[in-house]
Amino acid sequence: MQSPRVQCVFVHGWGMNSAVWDSFINQLPDDIEPICIDLPGHGEFNSDNFNHLQDLHDHLLEQAKSVLNGPAIWVGWSLGALPILELCQQSPELVSKVVIMASNPCFVIKDDWQTAVEESVFDLFADNLQQDIEKTLQRFLSLQVRGMDQSRDVLRLLRAAIVGQGLPSSEALSAGLQVLKATDLRARVQQLSVPQLWLLGENDSLVPVELVNYLNVQAGVKSHIIGGSAHLPFVSHTEEVMQQFLDFISIDSTNA
Repeated sequence: MQSPRVQCVFVHGWGMNSAVWDSFINQLPDDIEPICIDLPGHGEFNSDNFNHLQDLHDHLLEQAKSVLNGPAIWVGWSLGALPILELCQQSPELVSKVVIMASNPCFVIKDDWQTAVEESVFDLFADNLQQDIEKTLQRFLSLQVRGMDQSRDVLRLLRAAIVGQGLPSSEALSAGLQVLKATDLRARVQQLSVPQLWLLGENDSLVPVELVNYLNVQAGVKSHIIGGSAHLPFVSHTEEVMQQFLDFISIDSTNA
């Protein structure tokens, strides 16, 4: 009898949608069943909205209950990692392992936290949203690929993902920025018993690569730096990310 496929749930980041995972998912082994969930106000759920991180958790929980057979591997990129970390705490029965890509438990610099970016970065995007959503998204896409190998190719892929699924709602974009500014899950990361793998981009301008020191020493979780990548390592450096991912979840890559 053939073993059941391993369910892996993928959650995208701010301003994007599930199509951003397409190139990565297309290279997964056959024994993995990929499940993509769009956040409220994005992609399939463009007409929905949210206000807080808890709303994002509740959305993931509602969608997951309809498709999961049991505990799954959850993969979150950037903003999408934050509700997954909440899910690990509030609904651990749905989580077997977690893979976090280019995210930060606390995106904003604080007196006791320098491995982040200035709050003004998100304030500027919030102000620009009031003027022109499309231009603001284009600026954000450019920021994500800054310092990345093959940045033009990746930028084209991101633009195509947005065009194919439609622009996210302005309300969801604003709410997402507030979540990024307000969330601090450092204590949560250290408390979780679920196995975690954090993959960081060497040249990421939104998540400082020095975060690896906190993850390895203080949080005691597994992490890996993807050399030459920026904020989208699973797109620009798919092969290396895939190997790290499969090794962590103990799947044989020869089944691809």
